[in-house]
Amino acid sequence: MTRSPLAEWPLPAFQLNNSFEVIDYSFEAEQLFGKLSGFFELLDEGSRAKAERLLKVRDSKKPVELNFTTAAGFFLADVYYRWDSDFSLNLVLVPKDEQMATIMAQLVRLRGRLKETDYELLKEKEHSDALLDKVRELSAPCIAIGNGYVLIPLFGNLNSEKVEAIRPHIVNRIYEFDAETVVVDLTAMGTVTQEGASYLESLVKTLRVMGIDAVITGVKPDHAQKLHVLKSELNLRFAASLEAVLSEAPSNKR
Repeated sequence: MTRSPLAEWPLPAFQLNNSFEVIDYSFEAEQLFGKLSGFFELLDEGSRAKAERLLKVRDSKKPVELNFTTAAGFFLADVYYRWDSDFSLNLVLVPKDEQMATIMAQLVRLRGRLKETDYELLKEKEHSDALLDKVRELSAPCIAIGNGYVLIPLFGNLNSEKVEAIRPHIVNRIYEFDAETVVVDLTAMGTVTQEGASYLESLVKTLRVMGIDAVITGVKPDHAQKLHVLKSELNLRFAASLEAVLSEAPSNKR
């Protein structure tokens, strides 16, 4: 089979035909699932009908959450997809961060214990605060998606506490990835405070000093009230979705 540039993507990625047969896939997908023929055979039984229904929607801007099966067990992923034509469908899997779910569960248990007893209270509080900082850091993961693009999907509320926790993490990771374009996705973002808007402003300025372009996607109506000033002052780029950004990328960009 002739392999396309899709093979080099750092995430599980697929090209399907209109019968949802696998035409091409990334090496990451091959490592995860082995040799592939049909896409639906990768899904657990509960996700197959959902995938068949939603992936037929040609103009959707939202990812589809599906449960996959591997030899090692099950995992949940957001599936970003785009129809190139009536006969070609491209898919990228972004696995859900199990580490965040584990830490959140630990945090809930610790806080419950602190309500019941003050035994070693200070030690437990320090542990709880450390976990909370880790959750805030994980709420802004940096995902290299190939060709110089890095995706930062933000979760929860963007406020001053989260800003202080995630700022150095994001800048360092972007530098390590040697990014050319950073896509900040607000789809899963709750409230954007004034401090959060100021953070985006400072982050964009920092990226431009580093010679990196920035695009904001997934903006909700209530986000727009805080961010419209940044658009005019910084000439900030906005796009409807990650798919829209990638569809505009030059084919010769590394």
